[in-house]
Amino acid sequence: MTPLQVAKPIVLDLLAAIAFAAVFFIAKNAFHLPGLVSVYAATGAGIAIGLIQLVVKTLAHEPIGPLQWLSLGVVATLGTMTIVMHDEHFIKLKPSVIDFAVGVFMATRDWMTPYLPAEVRQYVSVRIINRTEYAWAALMIAFSLVNVAVAFLADFSLWALYSTFVPTGIIVILFLVQYAVFKAMAERNMRARLAALTV
Repeated sequence: MTPLQVAKPIVLDLLAAIAFAAVFFIAKNAFHLPGLVSVYAATGAGIAIGLIQLVVKTLAHEPIGPLQWLSLGVVATLGTMTIVMHDEHFIKLKPSVIDFAVGVFMATRDWMTPYLPAEVRQYVSVRIINRTEYAWAALMIAFSLVNVAVAFLADFSLWALYSTFVPTGIIVILFLVQYAVFKAMAERNMRARLAALTV
């Protein structure tokens, strides 16, 4: 499988959160809408996309991934809280809450296995997969803490650029690294197992 094929189900399950971030950034920076108005638009887009996905999967009798429930739940809850509180500072801290929630989620369950290619599940040990899950959890919690610092030390525009592009860029790079490492490990272990069978 290619990296895009591996990433596709994860991206689709996180589409509500991705839509929220994208619409918020575009509304705030391209159309120069006030922060709260941007949140209204982003929250509506995120919830709408999340609900459409749930309906489509339900009608198609497809399983709904845990990350998809988390993505929709976080967008709906935090978007509603921001609208109710009318506080732009809460907007800046929202990624910290999201990243922390995702980090805790990743640290408390086997979330990665359903998204891995069959050959990786077969030839890469569960211990390595679990340790990788914990590493991702630690990274998300680190993002949460860094965002708090940037939110208080930087102005809104700089924070928006950081929160939109820096964590996402790091995640994409690390995902590609993980894909290459897991693929190499799976191929090596497969060859070793086949060699042992022919001895």
